[in-house]
Amino acid sequence: MRVFAFGSNGSGQLAIGHTEDVSTPTECLFTSPAPTDKITKIAAGGNHTLILTDSGCNTDKRCGPSQIQNPQDKDKYQDQDARESQIEENILRFRRLILTDPVTTENVDTFKCISTTWEGSILVSSAGDKVFVLGSTPKGELGLGNDLVATNPSPTQIFVEPGLSIPDFPPSRTTVVSVASGMGHTVAILSSGEVYGWGGSRKGQLGESLKKEKIVWRPAKVEGIPFLATGAVCGREFTVILGRRSAGEFVILGDEGNRWGIMRIPESLRFAAEGSGGGWSEYINIGASWHDIYVHASSSHSDSDIGFDSLNARAAGSLIAWGRNDRGQLPPPDLPPLSEIGVGSEHVLALLENGDVATFGWGEHGNCGPDTDARGNVAGKYNLIPLPGDVSGARVVGVGAGCATSWVIVE
Repeated sequence: MRVFAFGSNGSGQLAIGHTEDVSTPTECLFTSPAPTDKITKIAAGGNHTLILTDSGCNTDKRCGPSQIQNPQDKDKYQDQDARESQIEENILRFRRLILTDPVTTENVDTFKCISTTWEGSILVSSAGDKVFVLGSTPKGELGLGNDLVATNPSPTQIFVEPGLSIPDFPPSRTTVVSVASGMGHTVAILSSGEVYGWGGSRKGQLGESLKKEKIVWRPAKVEGIPFLATGAVCGREFTVILGRRSAGEFVILGDEGNRWGIMRIPESLRFAAEGSGGGWSEYINIGASWHDIYVHASSSHSDSDIGFDSLNARAAGSLIAWGRNDRGQLPPPDLPPLSEIGVGSEHVLALLENGDVATFGWGEHGNCGPDTDARGNVAGKYNLIPLPGDVSGARVVGVGAGCATSWVIVE
């Protein structure tokens, strides 16, 4: 697999060897050989990025210690990291992440799910199912309690050092099957179908029962989910809990007064989500930006069917979205059929059925390509993103998006 990135790069979060923004796909660099197995998730926080592969290997940018695979290369990598540390202490290429469990003293080098907040990372170990956390936690988004405001792994150290895990979580006889994070909150989906959350809660993003807490410092059960949860996506101050896709199950947790209308589900989707009949019966996936929700439906749809003001919602083929649109975040009406979406903070990448990559939304940092309007937006239209010449015509197998960052995975 080869990974290409473009967009915001002020902290080296694109892992392309420097800290300048780029508007065309640039190949990511790795301190050890690039992953050869399938990349299953790209989680991009405010200024850092994690990549998870099919084997559970986690490669990181910025957060956490790593370990040299070949001891004879120790001096080379030390010099390399020392040079990079002089550039605002940024790590400019992906590297393998290996933690040490402080309780068992064993190395932890494979993870089954990951997510990122603005300033932190959450990683669930493949063995033992512990939830490890890295970064800072000003709003409790790492679930460590209010007596600890930050973990501080040295980003320039290349040998294993202890990592912190959330104590007494998950509950006994359960495992974590999925994690998702917004800027300042996190939710975990358990094998029991229950949902636990921590972090900011004052906007209802962790449900009504936890709203009064304002900040939930340790994992707490999210009440009121009317089905067994299978996954989640998080916006800036809201959460979408997913159930059975074949039954159209999902619910939105957030503030009814949200100015962008996030809680106002289009009627055709609302009927399916509430089990009332009508609308389509399934969706392929759901994504969330800071202020928008995107439903990749299993069939095409039209603007006339979405159920309310088209300024707040839009349908383009099989993609139905609602929320903020001042930067062109909602899909353009002529967007072709797609097979996958990557949703960032205020922009979207779409892998089209014909294999092309399209982008739209806020692209001020080059994350929607070089062709933007005077405000840095791709609004009311989409850009097609060409790949570099040496991979032109290669098969794109995945896309991802983060905080003004864009990612293309090529086989």
